[in-house]
Amino acid sequence: MKAVISGALGALIAVLNLSVAGVADAPVAAPVALTGPQLGSPAPDFALRTLDGRNVSLASYRGKTLVINVWATWCPPCRQEMPDLIASYPKLRDSGVEFLGVDTTEEAPIVRTYVVAKSVPYAQAIDTQKTFQKAYDIQYFPTTFVIDPNGVLRARYIDVVAVAQLTQMTDAAKMGRNAAILSALQVQIDAALVDPGLAPNADDVAALAYAKTVDKAINQAERLLDRSDPAKGKSIDLLRTRVEEEALRDKAIAALSSTASTSQENELLARMRGDAAQDREQYGEAITDYQSALALNPKNDDALSGLAFVAGRLDRTDVQVDAFRKLTALEPDSVDALVDLGLAYGKAKQFQDAYATFARAVALGKQHVDTNLGSPDTVRKLAWTHLYYGRTYVKGGEPAHARAQFQELLAWTQKLPKNDIRHDMYLEEGQEAIVAIGLAHPATAATVSLAPWTGPELPGSIPNTLKYRLVVAGSAGKHVALAAKGVAKGWIASFCSDRVCSPFKVSVAIPQSGVKIIEFQLVPPDPGAKTGKVRVVGTDGSHTSIATT
Repeated sequence: MKAVISGALGALIAVLNLSVAGVADAPVAAPVALTGPQLGSPAPDFALRTLDGRNVSLASYRGKTLVINVWATWCPPCRQEMPDLIASYPKLRDSGVEFLGVDTTEEAPIVRTYVVAKSVPYAQAIDTQKTFQKAYDIQYFPTTFVIDPNGVLRARYIDVVAVAQLTQMTDAAKMGRNAAILSALQVQIDAALVDPGLAPNADDVAALAYAKTVDKAINQAERLLDRSDPAKGKSIDLLRTRVEEEALRDKAIAALSSTASTSQENELLARMRGDAAQDREQYGEAITDYQSALALNPKNDDALSGLAFVAGRLDRTDVQVDAFRKLTALEPDSVDALVDLGLAYGKAKQFQDAYATFARAVALGKQHVDTNLGSPDTVRKLAWTHLYYGRTYVKGGEPAHARAQFQELLAWTQKLPKNDIRHDMYLEEGQEAIVAIGLAHPATAATVSLAPWTGPELPGSIPNTLKYRLVVAGSAGKHVALAAKGVAKGWIASFCSDRVCSPFKVSVAIPQSGVKIIEFQLVPPDPGAKTGKVRVVGTDGSHTSIATT
């Protein structure tokens, strides 16, 4: 079956039917009804409010080519593509293209923190009422839409968008054409989904063999989808793939439906029907089908995963929790399974069960770290577990416990090699989460947070120093006095902001965004010098916040 994305709760990230033209000269599958806005048709209208307080709608961008990037701070591919979007914006804007970022899953504080830290130059909106999410059928992140100057949808692309891909899509929109996705990888995917042509007829043995062959072909296509790398020219056309998968699966279902008599045949038939209903977003039917498969084989992990996913889409938290509990029983050594269960409990507002499950996940993760001598894979998984543990505490209204988990995230992430695929991202996410907790109560306190500096250094940075990203959050206009404490003899602590550096202490004003980013440097007296823990103390006149290196 089509794999359900694991980790971070599959309910957050699902399969969306992509509506972009396919690879030239590749075989075309029979048409299958797809959900959501269609290419060549008027884009759905929307009404959103940006972080800077502006009201925007589709009409606001009439006469311009509009790129809408739907993203989230918790989404690794979204963060991966953001530098390319930031770099592309000024170039494309000069040619009549405007950008709008839309976050459909998060609150303003965490989004604001990320946007300020990364200096994202284009407008960002929060889909508070979920009206954009429904109108544009958002189920998968990142998703990028391109709308032409007349308001017609020309591209609907799901994946990390590379500069070349974005340019190609906007160029097509300017000329009033739908965009196309051309890649050798997509040709491979098309080839994997060619009808095996086993002519099942009414022979039950042949029908079962055909269905198994189709199921294997779809799994192969899904594995190929995972090889997507737009930066290296390995783009995928998810619409084309889903159409081909659905057409092939429908044929297998039809063949098996007329002959299935054994338990094995009916189990496969029910699970494939569940997959088909899931792809068409017929989630109620999918639940029934998956449950039919599980009645025949309670340990069918594909059916359990599918059931957990579609139950999440329908907010059937009881069904989702039960499915994830059974999956954890089948995979007792899986940290991922426990995290998915913990998130499901959190969604059901069964927070004590959620916290207990995450505690089990952390304990298991630490066992894996010890057993594998601190391998990066196990350390990365443990850091990831603390990330979602903290987010669940936020959802449960326990900010102090949440902050402790985010500090654990930062501590474990610093044990990763600096070139690890998640090193910088987890440092940033942990710090953003801590700052967002502070922003949630801006009237009462300013918050300071320290994490190792990630990304390019600021202009004027001194080489070979210890650099940290210092984030100060609070009410706009408030002044916060910052001071470095515990600095070793001979070392210099430097606060650098707005191209000005101050030694040991500085006073800063919180800008309108509520977030101030400062580069905090510790300059050694000589190359071999060692420093201990240094504290940065922030005081806003009524409250003191402390961050430690």
